[in-house]
Amino acid sequence: MEVDPGDPLPDTNRDWSKLPVDALSAVFMKLGTVEILMGASFVCHSWLAASKSPELWRFVDMTRHKVIFSKGTDILCAMAKAAIDRSDGRMESFWAQKFVTCELLDYIVSRASSTLKSIRLIACTFVWGQSLATLAARCPLLEEIECSHHKMSADFFKYVGIVRPQLKRLRVHMPYFDYDATEDEMKEHHNEDEDDDEYEEPFEQWEARRNVDAFAIAENMHELRLLQISGNNLTNKGVSELAAQRSNMSGCLDNGLMLTVQISVSLGKTKAKMMGSLYMIFGKPRFETLRAEAKMEDGSYGDYYEDYSALSSPESCVDSKDVYCDDPKVYTMYHDYYSL
Repeated sequence: MEVDPGDPLPDTNRDWSKLPVDALSAVFMKLGTVEILMGASFVCHSWLAASKSPELWRFVDMTRHKVIFSKGTDILCAMAKAAIDRSDGRMESFWAQKFVTCELLDYIVSRASSTLKSIRLIACTFVWGQSLATLAARCPLLEEIECSHHKMSADFFKYVGIVRPQLKRLRVHMPYFDYDATEDEMKEHHNEDEDDDEYEEPFEQWEARRNVDAFAIAENMHELRLLQISGNNLTNKGVSELAAQRSNMSGCLDNGLMLTVQISVSLGKTKAKMMGSLYMIFGKPRFETLRAEAKMEDGSYGDYYEDYSALSSPESCVDSKDVYCDDPKVYTMYHDYYSL
């Protein structure tokens, strides 16, 4: 068959704007929250309409992205509100890094309190413990809380344990801080000002002060399946108290970045082990050790395997001296520093 050179060639360019909504939704499911909000939504009207499907916004993850570190708090909060609105009251998880404010937490409560199951806040220093506690009280299905790189008081853990006794996972990661050294410095300064005799803190009082968070968690959060605390000043007594109270825990206690003794407590009722791993170096916890200690006797991880998996493998840890400021890897490195 001869082809007339004058005939126009068929158009090989696909019109992506005419894809059916179901197909677009399947594509968008593979994108992250930020990519949809700042990319796919602006392609055309049909893509914008598809990006508003509530099913896409059941899980909102605004972590590990260059935009989180390059945009202002107001812009990021506005983006988060847009994601929350698009969920149409169906959002189950909200994970965010750095920018969250108390006002945004109140917004989550007003839009998704009846469905929220997980909230993870990483280095969100604008958040007060009272606002997060209020969110916990107003979200009846909440099962997971993370608040890393932001110190919460023992009263916070007590209150959350009372209002959300069904809490399953708690993560509190902090850069290691030597509270004893600070306390000694404050006392020395006080004694110089007051010219008082040197006061030596009784051992029982010292131990109670170091373990106040552990005691609050052990006494009030009885349904925890996973507890991760890094950079805390727990002693053996605090870890033992957590182990004694965690008869339901099928996972592990990660107490990394500490300089005390390593202990392991077997829990016969659940055929599980809890590990208070106290490492002599500052760095990432050894996830292989945690996963090994968290195994059940039959070698399985039960229903919570994902909880024992690092967000990025130890082999992918980035040496910051070789990372330039616009490299996306640096944001993952910062994320992993503040959160497991």
